[in-house]
Amino acid sequence: MKKLLLLVAAITMFVGGAQAQRFEKNIFGIRGGLNVSNIRFNGVSPDSKVGFHLGGSYERALTQSFPLYFETGLQITLKGCQEEDDGYTAKLNAAYLEIPLMLNYKFNIHNKVTLYPSAGFYYALGVGGNIKSYDGKIDTFDDYTLKRSDFGLRFGGSVVWRQFVFGLGYEFSLIDISQNYATFHGDVKPNNFFLSVGYNF
Repeated sequence: MKKLLLLVAAITMFVGGAQAQRFEKNIFGIRGGLNVSNIRFNGVSPDSKVGFHLGGSYERALTQSFPLYFETGLQITLKGCQEEDDGYTAKLNAAYLEIPLMLNYKFNIHNKVTLYPSAGFYYALGVGGNIKSYDGKIDTFDDYTLKRSDFGLRFGGSVVWRQFVFGLGYEFSLIDISQNYATFHGDVKPNNFFLSVGYNF
């Protein structure tokens, strides 16, 4: 009975503290960092390619009682893959405008340090790029290569110290981005591991 009363008291204090705490309603920031991306063809992955991402972020508190946030934004991100054959390296470069659609839950572990996991989706629109191979160069997003639209799942985790943000995550496509008469046949899906640094205003 005594243990039950202590448990109820602890839960009451936690809920009361959460309700009393005020969370920032709108958070604007900038993010940039490193991509290590790949594009799988028919279940086979070539070598990964290094790129970068840069853009703005916006977070909106969904409740006044708990630190649950919706996060979105807009960034330019460079993805692709590469393959070496007989000493010659073929490269696929793809530049996207990407919009994350994420849910974040923030844990304050110190008055100046916050941890938060993130999960959600992304939409990416191809805006440029090329494929370089031994027989020349072609556009990444023409009628015989890849579709411009990509959509997938995105997961991550971040640490906020003062106003500085450090994060890492992984995203992978849920759709086949090959064209009907594409150079790349079958199940073509990008994936990307990323490291970010940023600043919240």
